[in-house]
Amino acid sequence: MDVQRHEPQLPELKDLADHIGDFIQYWGFKRVHGRIWIHLFLSKVPLDAFDLRQRLGISKALVSLSVRDLIHYSVIRECGKSDRGTILYEANPVMKEAISNVLRSREKKMLASIQSTHQQIASLSEDQIAGLNISRERLDSLGEVIQGAHHALECLLACQELDGEVWKNFLGLSNSRT
Repeated sequence: MDVQRHEPQLPELKDLADHIGDFIQYWGFKRVHGRIWIHLFLSKVPLDAFDLRQRLGISKALVSLSVRDLIHYSVIRECGKSDRGTILYEANPVMKEAISNVLRSREKKMLASIQSTHQQIASLSEDQIAGLNISRERLDSLGEVIQGAHHALECLLACQELDGEVWKNFLGLSNSRT
């Protein structure tokens, strides 16, 4: 017989999950991804899909799809089986790895597509550019911005090799309490 975990649900925890969900949604994920992640991140123990459904009041299908997405980006991971025989999940404890995986698999691909499309337009003849009523100077300026974004992303990804203090400063987690 399955024993349900009855954990107190503070309104503040729901609010935090909703705010994290809004923030994650701003960055191109679904709101539910952030809500699931924060519950897994804050939990002392791994949670299964049933626990997540209970905590968030969402459907089994939504939990399943969302968990699959989060695992794909290495934001969460499977970590064994519960007493009920269900898969347990936990947040990836290495935040810089999770952030790097997202940047590498999403933003880097997106920037590569932007760069490729820009290069196709930039390679048009001056007559073609003029015929499209496009400013060559602005097109070139856009190319510089795209190249700068690509370089910045590469630098950020290279930071994963740096020590934890650099990442803590980047994430705003440094101990600046005085």
